[in-house]
Amino acid sequence: MQVLALLVFVTVAFFGLYLVDRRRSNRKVNRFMIGSHGVAGCIGLLLLFVGQFKGNGSGWGWISVGLFSLLLIFGFLVFGKWFKHRKTPSLIIAAHGVFATICIAILTYSLIMVN
Repeated sequence: MQVLALLVFVTVAFFGLYLVDRRRSNRKVNRFMIGSHGVAGCIGLLLLFVGQFKGNGSGWGWISVGLFSLLLIFGFLVFGKWFKHRKTPSLIIAAHGVFATICIAILTYSLIMVN
């Protein structure tokens, strides 16, 4: 289940890169695209929770659950606030992407350490 969660998170990350590319080329990024990015992240977090509870949850696995939870809360709160009125600053988008990359790396490390 954790491997499936990792695949979902990697897919969400590539979709996030696509959204950044659209924004940088001044093409419209609508609310549906942003919402689907967030919903897919939630699905990945749900899969990770289920995998941790069912499987042999390592310490690193629980750390990745906590970090991904923070990432999703950060994404929904900050981006929700900014998208109501204006564009999100590039620095916040970059910080979200870097933090997501760190979370994916920690999840990958936890999967390698367990298996």
